[in-house]
Amino acid sequence: MTIREACDLVLTAATHALTPARPDVSVYVLNMGQPVKIVELAERMIRLSGLEPGVDIEVVFTGMRPGERLNEILFASAEPTMEIGVAGIMAAKPNEPPMQTLRKWLAALEDAIARDDRSTIRAVLKDAVPEFRSNAA
Repeated sequence: MTIREACDLVLTAATHALTPARPDVSVYVLNMGQPVKIVELAERMIRLSGLEPGVDIEVVFTGMRPGERLNEILFASAEPTMEIGVAGIMAAKPNEPPMQTLRKWLAALEDAIARDDRSTIRAVLKDAVPEFRSNAA
């Protein structure tokens, strides 16, 4: 995707979000197309520069850095996506738990943080965000 294409999609999504036509949608995500392997991208760029990968320029695999992800998750499993009639843009309405539930989670987190209770912190986060998978807490 070119910078121009990305900007066009961002502006289109923003304009669409401001119209009252879709009150059921509150999150817009750009469809970036098929995933591309970074190694293939690097090798292609080397070839486009008139060089040969592995001969003129070595491609080095350094491993993952802390916080780096292998896959991008755009929507939670309970957030069904929908087409909005604009090519390249997907939409969803995120889960919005009741305010009382949010207050319960926040109170439990505050208490667990004050007691340095890491297992309770993880449990509350997993309850609030089912996709949460971390050992960092």
